[in-house]
Amino acid sequence: MEHMEYPLSQLRKYHKLSDEFISDLKTRIRNIEAPKNSTLLLKGDICRDMYLIEKGMLICYDFKPETGEKYCAWLLSEGDFVTSVDSFNNQIPSTQTIITHTKSLLWAITKQDQDELTENHREFAAIRLKLNEIYNGRGREMDTKGKWPKEQFYEWLIYKYPYIAKATKVAQAHLLGISRDKLYEILKNRSEKK
Repeated sequence: MEHMEYPLSQLRKYHKLSDEFISDLKTRIRNIEAPKNSTLLLKGDICRDMYLIEKGMLICYDFKPETGEKYCAWLLSEGDFVTSVDSFNNQIPSTQTIITHTKSLLWAITKQDQDELTENHREFAAIRLKLNEIYNGRGREMDTKGKWPKEQFYEWLIYKYPYIAKATKVAQAHLLGISRDKLYEILKNRSEKK
């Protein structure tokens, strides 16, 4: 497959890549152009792919077990690796829905391909460990910061992940766990401080 420089450049951030690995990856990876609002995974389906975002933004909705209420679990953008972790790793029905928030250019590999790449190439096993460490850390950080006052949490989100400012106000409000009206109040107060 030609034009693979983007996924290779992202993987090289974590480990040197052998020619054998690159050749093997080329036979497995798929390039996907997805319009805005394309559903990549529905709640209840088994997540079969892991995605790398080259362009665009993906949004993940999860559902509160007590009420079934939908909420935004995360927004991810260029350079992020995306999957419904528990569903993908264990091949069980997902509790999440993943949708393209904007028109997106993605790279995807299946669970089987990921497992075979991990088994056959030490560098990919090392990359997976590093990515798990990074995303687990991000999850813990989001959980901790999410307990802050919403204004402070919003400021931190925009500082740490500037692409979130490009998301719709509905998505931003969902991510913060607040109403759109509360978000507009935060934005108004923010602009008055400048």
